[in-house]
Amino acid sequence: MSLQFLEVNPTREDYWRSVILFGLNVASYKFALAKSLLEIATKEQNFVRLDDLAGPFAKHISDHLKIADKQATSSSSRFLDAVRKFNSGDIDRNMLITTTVSLGFNNVIDAFHVVNRESIPVRFFNDERKQRGGIVITDELFALKESVQFANLSPETEGRWPLV
Repeated sequence: MSLQFLEVNPTREDYWRSVILFGLNVASYKFALAKSLLEIATKEQNFVRLDDLAGPFAKHISDHLKIADKQATSSSSRFLDAVRKFNSGDIDRNMLITTTVSLGFNNVIDAFHVVNRESIPVRFFNDERKQRGGIVITDELFALKESVQFANLSPETEGRWPLV
């Protein structure tokens, strides 16, 4: 006879933290996307065009490249090269946004909800890049915003980022 001594019912916060702690880490883009999503959650937008997501996403990447130049496991990245050019003043913000839309989201949107090679059962956004050119924010992200832990999630994400 098997007795279950511990019932496991992960919360939204648990799923969010699993993405940050155990999600795919080929590049640090998931941290920039996570921080951008947390910012968007406070704006109550249901749909976010990639053009609008590109600004905060690129800013977070830009800020971290100033701290640590290595942000991916690959030896080169056209997107990171563009952000470096922005940081050095060689391209303007409009070019950075254009480049972010075309290159910055290539893998991170697909991989964001993947932990341990499987999709988590909670979705914080749905990918509608092909249909509408952006992402749809789910009720799960808006509910996360109402959590008492919400204020901790951005600093936790920021704290994890330099470790990767």
